[in-house]
Amino acid sequence: MEEKNKFKRGFQTALAACLFQIVLALIFYFLFTRVKSPLILLETFHVLIGIPIFAIFLLVFHQRYRESLEKEEVEELTKREGRIFQDDESTILISRVRLRQTEKWAMPILGLLVSATLIYVVFRALYFFRGRPITYEANLAICFPLIGLTFVIFVFSRYILGMSKEKQLNDLSVMGTYLGVNALFTFLIAISIAFRYFNLIKIEWFVFYALLFFLALAGIEYLLNILVSFYRTTGTKSRTFFDSRIYYFLSTPEEVIPSFSEIVDVQFGFRITQTWFYQFVKNRMVPLFMLWAFLLYILTSIVIVQPYEKAFIEFLGKPISEKGEPKLFGPGLHLKFPFPIGKSKIYDVDRIKRVRVGVRGEEGERVLWTERHYEEEFNWIIASQEIATISSSLLLEKTDSSVPANELVGRAGATSETVPINFLAGAIWVYYKINSADLFDYAYKHSEPENALEGIIYNQFTKMIMNVDFFDILNVNRLPLTNTLKERVQDEANKKELGVEIISVSFESIHPPLDVAPSFEKVVGAMEKKEASILKAEAYSNRNLTLVDYAALIIKVEAESYKLIRTLESEARGEEFKKKLEAYRENPLIFKYRYYLKTLDNSLISPKKYIVISPDSNRDVIIIDMQKGSLPDIFPLGLEAEKGK
Repeated sequence: MEEKNKFKRGFQTALAACLFQIVLALIFYFLFTRVKSPLILLETFHVLIGIPIFAIFLLVFHQRYRESLEKEEVEELTKREGRIFQDDESTILISRVRLRQTEKWAMPILGLLVSATLIYVVFRALYFFRGRPITYEANLAICFPLIGLTFVIFVFSRYILGMSKEKQLNDLSVMGTYLGVNALFTFLIAISIAFRYFNLIKIEWFVFYALLFFLALAGIEYLLNILVSFYRTTGTKSRTFFDSRIYYFLSTPEEVIPSFSEIVDVQFGFRITQTWFYQFVKNRMVPLFMLWAFLLYILTSIVIVQPYEKAFIEFLGKPISEKGEPKLFGPGLHLKFPFPIGKSKIYDVDRIKRVRVGVRGEEGERVLWTERHYEEEFNWIIASQEIATISSSLLLEKTDSSVPANELVGRAGATSETVPINFLAGAIWVYYKINSADLFDYAYKHSEPENALEGIIYNQFTKMIMNVDFFDILNVNRLPLTNTLKERVQDEANKKELGVEIISVSFESIHPPLDVAPSFEKVVGAMEKKEASILKAEAYSNRNLTLVDYAALIIKVEAESYKLIRTLESEARGEEFKKKLEAYRENPLIFKYRYYLKTLDNSLISPKKYIVISPDSNRDVIIIDMQKGSLPDIFPLGLEAEKGK
């Protein structure tokens, strides 16, 4: 009866622990959505991985409790009717069979899964956060609920560990130690976020990697426990696969320290743990820890402003004023009231910040239009100068046969014009810095100034590209457009008193949407071919027109030269005729003989000459001397002829 009650208490405690672990996971996830700290995310995973471990022990205690009930029933039957079963009780008690099957198969399989999950998550986290800064705004107020959770988890862990000291409830120690480590992790996370609030980021990284190292060790230990169980001899006291020495050491140091003290005494050769100094430190541990926590709280009164920063110090939620104006604190060390009475808001005013709109996630390696540039890209609506007209006949051909005939007839005489817009994708980078003169506007007039600036960029860029052609933003007009966007964003930021100064704007990876990129490349190729054909036709036209003009010029020049030659020849012949006429009038006889002889001379040069003697002796014979003579010989010939008459 007593054993049954203990198993029942163990079952109830395991159920409470399992429900507590589920609630704890929900709380940590809620805190992660508010802070975005990777430490809280890691602890959320650690709490979640404990839920199946608690569930398997819940099942074990339930089966043990059912086994105790069945044993009581068998004992009562044996007392009343004697032994009616000849078989062993192990084959009669169904819960015992199920318990053995659970311990033999379910727990090792779950151990392997938990071990593999722990090791995988550790390596995945190392790969994801390697070389990547933890970017989130630390909130000191989140530390207080974390410390409150630490206290609740620690108290519940101690309660379970106290119950596990009973022999039948020893397995509850797994839950107790697991919750104890949860309490320790929660406290370390609260301390890390507090240090980050004071710009001590390296402590947070140290705690983050320490937690990863611990989870990896826990996964390896679970795996080794499973392997060792196969080589355990019969009769030895078995340990559950989730009974971790690492968890036991971190959650119950008071039970480990005595053993450690004995080791120290052996190493030094005398009982050093009995000295007054060792006992003083041991007895004053709690006061020293409280003093350390108090000093840590007092540190919240110190504000450190770096050389590139300026800050506002608040008292009860309002910035400290000087002469009616909020006082701006420069670089240096400043004092304030402890948190939460006094707070500080520190801003980088000399460093250039940047905001990216239009895309999300990491940039891809390839920069082709047909490849995704970022993990997520948004489509912008941009103007287009081209309007495509679709004939109604084409619409009728493309129309589905299910459309009613009267609709088709109604469309017959119409034409359709596509909307003159295109879609565009790409990243817009805006580089800015906080204007120190308007730091109050940036800090207090907007709860999230970066989101407000991002909204202004979206708004102004959308308005601008509605009047810009798609191809204008892809060519050399991009630089003037960035300057225009810079001026528009600056003017709108000044109107909304955002307190920022826009340094520059750049368009990066501007391209058509990925879904239409292949078709767009075809369109661009067709346009290039069209432009090439136009240029080719213009070249052909220029070449042929030049040749035609050249041929016409040649014909014109030849005609003018022919005209000039004919004119000069005609004038020369006229002058020649006049000269001949004058010579003829002076001496017709000589003129006639001279031209007669000249004609004979010109005509008798090339052909052969034959002299034929006429048989008629009565005919006159003219003897011509073919030898070249002097010109005066003509005159005697003329006189003799004149005398013969």
